[in-house]
Amino acid sequence: MKFVKNQEGFTLVEIIVALTILMIFLFSFMTLFTTSITGIFGAGEKTSALFTAQKDMDNAIDGGPNNDEAVVTHYVYFDGDPIKIDGKLKEIPYDYDGRYTGTLYYFYPEPVPEDN
Repeated sequence: MKFVKNQEGFTLVEIIVALTILMIFLFSFMTLFTTSITGIFGAGEKTSALFTAQKDMDNAIDGGPNNDEAVVTHYVYFDGDPIKIDGKLKEIPYDYDGRYTGTLYYFYPEPVPEDN
């Protein structure tokens, strides 16, 4: 019996407890990595959609405003006093990830008439 008493090692309970703790940590990190990867791919899709919308906006504003667009008024405040600016507004909607949408806006200010 002396041989059995001097033999050292882990008991079955210690091994089960150690494996349980290890599995808790592994599942926690797997959830973290999965969430991170989902966020990275979502950000990539949003960036791609924004680049495409920006390209469309660049093409749309390249030729100037259309005559069929309505005139809108924009106010800029300087020292508390409003400055009225009339112009035309260009809107480019975009969507990404099948769930999210956004809109890019561009404002064409009307030229100031020259006094003769």
